[in-house]
Amino acid sequence: MNDLADIKGVGAATLEKFAALGINCVRDLLLFLPSSYTDLGAPVPLRDAEDGEFALLEGEVLSVTEPQKRGKKSFTLRLRDTLDPKGMFFIVTYFNQPYYRAQFETGKVYRFFGKIKSGSPALVNPVFDRADGDKLQGIYTTYPLKGLIGRNAFVKIMREALYSMPEYDLSKTFGMWTALHCIHFPDLYGLADKYTFLLAAWDLAAGFYTYRKALSRFDDRRKRKYTALPATAVEDFTGLLDITPTESQRAAFADIYADINDWRRMSRIVSGDVGSGKTLVAFFAAYAAAKSGRQCAFMAPTEILAAQHARKFAPIARKAGINFALLTSSTPKEEAEDILEKLARGKLSVVFGTQSLLAARVRFRDLALAVIDEQHKFGVAERAELQNKGAEDVLALTATPIPRSLAIALYKGISVSRIKKREEATTNITTFTVPDAKLDGLVDYVAKECKSGKQAFIVCPSIRDSEGFETLSVESFSKKYADRLEGVSCAVLHGRMTPERKREVMSAFSRGEISLLIATSVVEVGVDTRASVMCVLAADRFGLASLHQLRGRVGRDGSPACCFLHVKNPTEQAMRRLGVLVKEIDGEAIAEHDLRLRGVGELLGVRQSGLARTPCLGLPLTADVINHAFCVSEEESRRAAEFFSETSAGARLAEFAERAMHITFDS
Repeated sequence: MNDLADIKGVGAATLEKFAALGINCVRDLLLFLPSSYTDLGAPVPLRDAEDGEFALLEGEVLSVTEPQKRGKKSFTLRLRDTLDPKGMFFIVTYFNQPYYRAQFETGKVYRFFGKIKSGSPALVNPVFDRADGDKLQGIYTTYPLKGLIGRNAFVKIMREALYSMPEYDLSKTFGMWTALHCIHFPDLYGLADKYTFLLAAWDLAAGFYTYRKALSRFDDRRKRKYTALPATAVEDFTGLLDITPTESQRAAFADIYADINDWRRMSRIVSGDVGSGKTLVAFFAAYAAAKSGRQCAFMAPTEILAAQHARKFAPIARKAGINFALLTSSTPKEEAEDILEKLARGKLSVVFGTQSLLAARVRFRDLALAVIDEQHKFGVAERAELQNKGAEDVLALTATPIPRSLAIALYKGISVSRIKKREEATTNITTFTVPDAKLDGLVDYVAKECKSGKQAFIVCPSIRDSEGFETLSVESFSKKYADRLEGVSCAVLHGRMTPERKREVMSAFSRGEISLLIATSVVEVGVDTRASVMCVLAADRFGLASLHQLRGRVGRDGSPACCFLHVKNPTEQAMRRLGVLVKEIDGEAIAEHDLRLRGVGELLGVRQSGLARTPCLGLPLTADVINHAFCVSEEESRRAAEFFSETSAGARLAEFAERAMHITFDS
C-alpha cells in the first residue's frame, strides 16, 4: 500500500499541501527527512543560537510586564541567559496567551524552546517550562514544511504512516523501518545522524546497483575473436625490453593477456602515478593486438606525446616485426596518404596519433583495440568514435590519481589495473610552499639553478592576466621578470600556440637548448625531460591531482628535484590542501585526501558535480558514504533500488547511472 489517502488524518486539503512539498506517495512521506534536530534536554547559550533557527534557551526572569487589555493582549519577559558567563539578556513575548503570565516569577529560572527572531535576541510564543521541570524532554525534529502544514500535524501523520499501517511492511526491507524510526523519532541525540548516514549509503548503493544493471545491458560479445595468443606472450614481450618490468607492470600484462583471450570486450583502466610505467603496459596491449593479427589505435592528447610514444615503441616494434606509424595533423601530406592506405589494407598494425585518428578519412581494416592515453583529456564522444571504427576493446591510461573509494564504487563494471612506481623513483622530489612575498626570491633561485646547467618549469595559471592575478599570466610574468631572468635561455609554451611551434619548443627543451620553460598547465601531460625544478604560480588555484601531475614533470631521471608551490591566497583551506602535497608523495593517497577536502563533486569536475549528493535523497556524498555503500550487499542494493524507485525521486536513479557511466568512461 502506497496511497497517502489511506493514512488516517489525510484529506483532500492535506494531499494538496503534500503535493506542493513533493510528497506524492507514502514512501515520499517517509523519506521527507527532518532538516534539524534539537536536544530538549540540553539548552545552549544564546550566543551559540542561530538567527531564524529553533533553540532551547535557559534564562532567569528579571522582569515581566502585565498583559495588555486590548489588541493582541501580549506580555513580555526580560531574562538573563544563565548559560552565558557574561549574562546576556534576551526577550520573550507571548501574544494572545495572557493566562501564561501568572506562571512566571521574577528571579526564577525557566527554559524556552522556539525560533530565534532574526536580528534580535528574542523568542515569540515559545514552549516553556521551569528549569527543573520535565515538559521539555526528548529530541525535537524540524521539517522543511514551508509553512504549508503545521509541524505537529505533520508529525502526527508521519507517526501514523510509520506505525499504524500493517499492510505497509517496512520490516522486510533490510532494516529500513528501524532507520526511518530513528530518523523521524530518535530516542537519543545523534542517533538520527547515524541512521541518516546509513540511509545515504543505501541511497548510493541503489544508484550503483542501477548503474551496474545499465552496464550489463551492453552487448559484451565480440564481432570476431582474436587469434589466440600463446601462453608465452608476456614472456615473449618482456624479452624484447631493455628494462625489467616491475611486479605491478607484470600483473597488468597478465590482466591484458587474460582480457584479450576472453570472449568479452576489454574495458580496462590502467591507473598509476606519474612515472610509474603505464605506457609500457599500453605497449604490451598494442603488441598483443598486433601479434593476434589485428590493429591498434593509440591516441594521445598532444602531438608531442604521440611522437614520444611512437619513438619509444620503435625498438619494440623492430624486434617484434610489427609495422607501425605516427599520424598527426603535422604529418606531411604524401606520408599521411601512404599511412592511411596501409591502415585501410591492414599493412600497419599499430598507429599512434592525436584526435586526428578520429577523422573520417582514417579507416582500419581490422581495428580491435583503442588505447587512450591521459583519458581525462578526452570525452565520451572521442571514445565512441574509435569504437565506431571497430575498436571492440578499450584500454585507458590515467595518471590522474583515482581514489580507491571511487575506483571501487564507480569502476565496479570496469577493470582497473594499478601500476606502482619503482621504489628508487619515489623519494627524489621535495615540495615546498612559497608565500607571495617571496616570489621574487624564488625567481632569483630558479635563475641561479638554470645558469648552473639545470632546467626548470614555471607554470602560470593563465596565458593572459585576469582580475586578481595580474603579473601571474605567461605573458605578464615573462615581461615583469625579464631582468631577473637575464642570461637564462627561456621560452614560453601555452595552448594557443601552433602545434608546430609547441613541438619546436618542447623538442628544444628536451634537447637541453632551453633552460627555463614558462608555460601553462599544458605541460601537465607526460613528456619526458631532464628538468629538476618545478614552480607553480598561484598553486592554490589548482586541484591536488593537477599539482601532483605537474610535480611529476621534474626528476624523471631519478635525480633530486624540487617543486615550489607559490601561494597567492593563503587561506586556511588552501594551506591545508597544499600541505598534503608537501607531506605526501603517493598519488593514490593524495587523491583520497583531495576527495575528503574538496568533496566528490569538485574532485570529479563541473560535469559530474551533481554526484556530490546521493541520487534520490540528495544527502551529502562523502568518502565514508561511498565506502559504506560499497559494503552493502548486492541483495540489499537491489532492495534499496526497488524501494527508492517507487518514490517521486526514483527517476533520478537512472540519471545517476548515466552520470556514473560518464565518470567511468571520462574521469
